Amino acid sequence: MCTMDIYAQNILDRYKKPFYKDKFNLSGKRVAGSGKLNLVIHKEANHSCGDVVEVGMKFVETQNLASLQVYSFSGNGCAISMASADMLGDVIVGMNMEDILNFSKDELYEVLGIEISVRRSKCALLPLLAIQNGVLGHQKEALKSWKDYHI
Repeated sequence: MCTMDIYAQNILDRYKKPFYKDKFNLSGKRVAGSGKLNLVIHKEANHSCGDVVEVGMKFVETQNLASLQVYSFSGNGCAISMASADMLGDVIVGMNMEDILNFSKDELYEVLGIEISVRRSKCALLPLLAIQNGVLGHQKEALKSWKDYHI
């Protein structure tokens, strides 16, 4: 089995059995520590194919730094978009908002471990767009568009 097949299998595995899908509880209970709790929910869609991802994030703020404690997503889409949403959870839980906003397209592609064609780039990036726009919306900043990812 070649390396590409192993990574492609990883995408299919995360699509079929996602760890972070539909696990978000909207209760205001503290997740960790006694800091301020920030709930962030945001939905994005890829209108060219119909994929939709909604993310839910709980940030706990301590000493003016909000770190992601809980992440979940829901939605419908292709294997790449749903696996991307799931695999992002492995990376972003524990990050602060600034680090999430600085997370790049190339870093996501590295996490996915497969070559992403131009045609599938929006599929892979849809969850990142939802996550980053959720944070930006929470901060009352201008939202990103596909152009910000140079696609």
